[in-house]
Amino acid sequence: MKESKIAIIGAGLVGSTIAYTLMLKNVIAEIILVDIDEVRCTGEVLDLSDALAFCETSIVRSGTSQDASLANIIIIAAGKKQEPRQDRSELAQTNKKIVASIINNIKPIREDTIILMVTNPVDVLTHYTQKISGLLHNQVIGSGTYLDTQRLRGLLAKKIGIARQSVDVYILGEHGDSQVPIWSTAHINGSLIKDFIDLNNQKLEQIAQETRRRAYEIIECKGATYYGIASCVTDICEAILFDQKQIFPISCYIKEYDTCLSMPVVLGVHGVESIVPTHLNETEQKQLQESAIKIKKITSTLGI
Repeated sequence: MKESKIAIIGAGLVGSTIAYTLMLKNVIAEIILVDIDEVRCTGEVLDLSDALAFCETSIVRSGTSQDASLANIIIIAAGKKQEPRQDRSELAQTNKKIVASIINNIKPIREDTIILMVTNPVDVLTHYTQKISGLLHNQVIGSGTYLDTQRLRGLLAKKIGIARQSVDVYILGEHGDSQVPIWSTAHINGSLIKDFIDLNNQKLEQIAQETRRRAYEIIECKGATYYGIASCVTDICEAILFDQKQIFPISCYIKEYDTCLSMPVVLGVHGVESIVPTHLNETEQKQLQESAIKIKKITSTLGI
């Protein structure tokens, strides 16, 4: 297999941690960091290079926008970070301008590349990138609610006393406050969650709220989140590079809602290969519709 290239645009805490996580998981690829702060980028590359002896990654280097345009996967992690108690939608105007500059600088983009948006608000910016990149919808995706889903699974696993890998539940919709936990199909080894512990609607909502607030809590404590999202992004990259056909709740264009939000999708070398049918109850359908409306209001305000 010809060696793949992964370009990470934005060498801040999130971007550099993504690079490190890719290396630790032995994703065999050339990793290229691109950042407007060339000194910071050089420092990150030098530091990461010290870890090459302990992993299978062949090379990690700094690069230009033109280098990024030739990568198999372009990860966009540049932008203004979310401040404590700041709603993700407040980031939209500033980060839209940053993303526009990035896309313009990397054009012309390799025709078969996959763009993976990490910058928040991720759903809005994924939709925007689809509009301006010239790539097909299936090639422009966002990290979406994959991290939120893992957080929910972790909270449930701890409460039940089992491994989180045994918990099968999704969060869909917006990567933000209107995210929708899909309780109606949540199960453990084929058995419904409620068969394991007594969870009434009030308790389920408490767990959902704790999941929604996790990012804000981390930001209040340490200023930013990066370990969890870096691990999620690495999983997504592996699925793409090795055509794994895994199912992820990630942000992509959903025709029914005419916007980008998270749904379970089959992910492979061409990006989104199909959207997995999801059976929602009436409440979940309504909540997902409301989540889509919220995203569309922001995109409309931004003229997207």
